[in-house]
Amino acid sequence: MAPSREQVAEWLDGYFEAVNNNQGALEVVANSRKYFSADLEFTMYTATAPEMRRPLNREQLLMTFVHPGLHERITPNYYVIDAEALKAVVQFSLVFRDETSGKEWPVKQASAHYQLETGPSGELLIAEIRYWTEIFGDEFRPMFQLWHRARDEALAKSGSESARGSG
Repeated sequence: MAPSREQVAEWLDGYFEAVNNNQGALEVVANSRKYFSADLEFTMYTATAPEMRRPLNREQLLMTFVHPGLHERITPNYYVIDAEALKAVVQFSLVFRDETSGKEWPVKQASAHYQLETGPSGELLIAEIRYWTEIFGDEFRPMFQLWHRARDEALAKSGSESARGSG
């Protein structure tokens, strides 16, 4: 039996809360894994970075949430839900803030189409995301530099800790 529109909306509310709370630090990003199917396909149609132009799998998408010190606040503005088909379209706002300086970049708008599926225990999972975002102008260049530097440093630190622990 298909979930109701209200159940899907409540689940989406929980998903966006989890994404907002489980980003930045590498150690918390994995907390959002439970929302995605193992064979998730994420396509960003407006990607400017070469690594984002191809479809991403679940682990690759989760790595985009790694950006310690940079908080991305995702605020859903509305949902369009076809509960029977397990489809949802979400229009949302994005705000990026440098947690060290407090600098906040201008609000951007985005839209995502979600194909949901029912997991083995009856839970909802995201199987596919088709994503569009407003184009980021030159004023966002420092934000993306911060994002990439923070992610690279977090991953390098994680790798060196793994190497020390496996000795």
